[in-house]
Amino acid sequence: MLLGWNIIKKKIENLRTFLSDVGISSDLRGWEYDRPPVKPARQLLLPVSELASRYCPAMRDIFLRRVLSIQPPKSFKMFRGMVYHLLISKILIEAKRIIYSSGLISGSDFYEKAIEKVQTLIDLTFDEALRRYGNISQEELEEVRRGSVKLSKYILIEAAYSINSALSRFPHINVDSMVSEAFPPVTELKVDGSLVGLSRELSVDIYSPVGAVVDIKTGEVREFHRYAAAGYALAIEAEKGIPIDLGVIIYVSTDLGDVPSFVHDVFIVDDELRREFLEIRDEAQLLVERGADPGKPAACPRYCPYYSYCNSDVG
Repeated sequence: MLLGWNIIKKKIENLRTFLSDVGISSDLRGWEYDRPPVKPARQLLLPVSELASRYCPAMRDIFLRRVLSIQPPKSFKMFRGMVYHLLISKILIEAKRIIYSSGLISGSDFYEKAIEKVQTLIDLTFDEALRRYGNISQEELEEVRRGSVKLSKYILIEAAYSINSALSRFPHINVDSMVSEAFPPVTELKVDGSLVGLSRELSVDIYSPVGAVVDIKTGEVREFHRYAAAGYALAIEAEKGIPIDLGVIIYVSTDLGDVPSFVHDVFIVDDELRREFLEIRDEAQLLVERGADPGKPAACPRYCPYYSYCNSDVG
């Protein structure tokens, strides 16, 4: 389906056997937004991405961004991440468009039609990313472009395989079912998180009908990335009343070889993860409300986006 989805499905199946044993407390579901601890103590709304990105132990990143309106210095990793997110979404939308317009075509016919669109999609993606990001060196631009070509081809090959697999398993499938079977049902799902103290227009990378939220990362594996799944789960449960039990983080790398590599972190969005995210939300809201600089932590992680700012004469 996408980015090693067969591996993810297997891991999800294995985890489901533990769900009944682990359980998720009813008072930590998003639909309990009118009761503590899910109910926010303040009206301030914050993005899941900022709360979940716990690079700074002191939360000074949130103070700098939300109180002083200082954006983190731009970096190559930020640009690459933006490009890959935009590109994956555009490719999947175009893939669905091809199936709806062409009907039940084979995987090879799909690939021939889709590969013709790749360069245009990459160009559109880079135009959009550069408008948002600004300048980037020519060398870095070419590196991300090469990675974008690798990623695009991989997704289309995987999509072609999914199409052939669906046609083989379901000879009488219709077009709408084909799209649902071969591709993620919803990419960039929009969710109003205001009921649980989060932004009004959250964007979930991928929402799966198996009760899982999927977040795509292009950097190093970090344990705190799981907080994003907790935040999105709470928001979806609050707005739509749908239980979200599982989270998936897909780490995408195009640095080595001709084929992208993926690391799949599949986990239960359990009570501990939910409590920790809600505590981060409450602490961040209080910090912004008070407007006082919490100061730098005892040790600044070098991978923090604000590292160069906080450790310069200015910060």
